[in-house]
Amino acid sequence: MSAGIFLIGPMATGKSVVGRELASRLGVAFIDTDAEVTAAHGSIADIFAAGGEPAFRALESAALAEASATGEPAVIATGGGAVLAAENRALLRAGYTVYLETDLETVTARIAGAPGRPLLEGNPLDRWVKIFAAREAHYRHCATLTVDARTGTVAELAEHILDAYRRRASTTGGITT
Repeated sequence: MSAGIFLIGPMATGKSVVGRELASRLGVAFIDTDAEVTAAHGSIADIFAAGGEPAFRALESAALAEASATGEPAVIATGGGAVLAAENRALLRAGYTVYLETDLETVTARIAGAPGRPLLEGNPLDRWVKIFAAREAHYRHCATLTVDARTGTVAELAEHILDAYRRRASTTGGITT
């Protein structure tokens, strides 16, 4: 992995918006793996309809591997399920990975009736809780840094991550802008 930052966490936690802000502050590229997949293959809902979750997970893993292999510093926002694949977890553990921790109360407004999220079909809130429970240990295991994304503005979260990253980068190398 080139010097950079991965953002992980459950769907609707703010990885993309925090990632854009963080990349802007660092002056590096921002890559959203879900956006990369949809730009190349169509909507997530269409991918699920055509090939199910396994097809989407394969595309997600390929997008994460490609994003991390560019050789250029970047902030990379992953999809919520990226931690499900062992090869992705290994890649994330090898990099500087920030887990944006949240809870159902914080994301409820973002996911209630959210279109384009096939894993939340039926009862979105109940599905989110079950999905989060199945993934939480992976998020924690992959994280270099855990940030409480339940409070604070996007700018405050980005600044907190940036401060921690710069402290670490000053002793290990990495982006130091």
